[in-house]
Amino acid sequence: MLILMTLSMVMASLVIVFVKKNQESLLLLGLCISLAMEICGVMIFIAKKGGISEDILLFLYFSRKIFSKVQYLSITLKQLGYLIALGRTLFPLFFVEMALHYSMIGWIRKNGWIRYFLMLLPGISLILYYPGIYRAITDKKPMMQSLILEGAMWWLTIYLILGVLLLAHEYRSITMKFCKRQFGQIAVSMTAMAILYVLYYHQDPGQVYRFYSDGFVWPRGIGYLQINPNLRSYIGLVAVIVVCTIMGFYSLFQYTTGMFEEHKEDMTMQRKFNMAKVGASMFVHGIKNQLLASRVVCKRIRSLCEQPQADMEKIQENIDALEELNASMLDRMEELYRCVKTNSICMVPIGVEEIFSEALKRFHKKYPGQEIQMLVPKPISILADKSQLCEALSNLLINAQDAIIESEKQEEGRIILSCYNERLYTVIQVEDNGKGMTKAQLKRIFEPFYSNKNSNYSWGMGLYYAREVVKGHLGLMKVESRPQEGSRFFIMLPRYN
Repeated sequence: MLILMTLSMVMASLVIVFVKKNQESLLLLGLCISLAMEICGVMIFIAKKGGISEDILLFLYFSRKIFSKVQYLSITLKQLGYLIALGRTLFPLFFVEMALHYSMIGWIRKNGWIRYFLMLLPGISLILYYPGIYRAITDKKPMMQSLILEGAMWWLTIYLILGVLLLAHEYRSITMKFCKRQFGQIAVSMTAMAILYVLYYHQDPGQVYRFYSDGFVWPRGIGYLQINPNLRSYIGLVAVIVVCTIMGFYSLFQYTTGMFEEHKEDMTMQRKFNMAKVGASMFVHGIKNQLLASRVVCKRIRSLCEQPQADMEKIQENIDALEELNASMLDRMEELYRCVKTNSICMVPIGVEEIFSEALKRFHKKYPGQEIQMLVPKPISILADKSQLCEALSNLLINAQDAIIESEKQEEGRIILSCYNERLYTVIQVEDNGKGMTKAQLKRIFEPFYSNKNSNYSWGMGLYYAREVVKGHLGLMKVESRPQEGSRFFIMLPRYN
């Protein structure tokens, strides 16, 4: 049962490696594999030790046939002991390394040597527990058995406590809800695996090596070597294990599903955009020629207005309206064309205040006099292409104001533009208390040419363009929204120090 559970977690971690292909997923895979090695080694050792009741045998191994196969598995005590040693030693190392990977504590991230230093004790333990070396040391000095056991227990426990403290500190430090939810899934999974590990990490490989010696049962060792537990105690023990494993597996599944859906969403949107790209380019070219022709007509009308006996006031009003509409449509064509064509991005260090100032200028061209609350607690610099990032940010601000107008909250409406550092990112946040969006709308808002507004005024390219610009800056864009309550858009850019 336990072997199947741990192997299922290994399979889940392999899926994550396939989806993400980064250091984080590799550490998680190492964590699951080391746990599986320890559990498999211990279960094989229990079978070879024997002396358990029929009820417990059926409970742990499902049938006597499976138990017999495991019991007579062709593996030496040296191989079995070192299998347990590998799993027992590597799990805390991967556990604390993952915790360090997630930690945003400044001095930890600045001192990369800490990760290499933490490999020292596991490396020494694996050397000492190597069968030939272990026997050579303990044969000459029997007291070294207890010394090696106690030393290993101390550092294993310290590594586990350190990892848990780092995870807890990081979880408490996260303020963004979706980041906290995503990190919580991994934290729960890691904690569940740590609990499962703790139930069996008292098994010392030296007890396996010296199985036939008089002193192989030491005062400190795993419980089943000291007593003969009954079925009820095993059921209670495995119930705890099952709960922890299910929590861990569910969290891994949720995390993997989220990453896969995000990757799938990117592919879907790219495919939709590619399908629309050719038609959009032709449309832009054709409509732009028509608008240029209408501009020529406007000039002719203006010349006619200069003739006597004409209703100058009325004709002039029509001309002005036509020119204004013409200029507006040309601007929209240019905006759509910028979204369609391929742009290069040139990122340079720049202050967030400068980005905000330029984005507000563009926003006020459409909504002059509209107030926006800005929250920038301290000067923050980022690597960005000023022109493109300002355009993307102004699109978000315009969408926020449109949402407020649609909700008919002009008097109570507010837009908050803020910036802060969150873990590895500098976050630019645009928050409004406008109309908000449903879950169905949230799934489609970044699609090209999708809009829930009047298509004559909104072509559904603003958010797609903003998202592509942010991705070009090696960042992420996230959104949270509730109907009638408002929305929050997050531009998450890699921190620049």
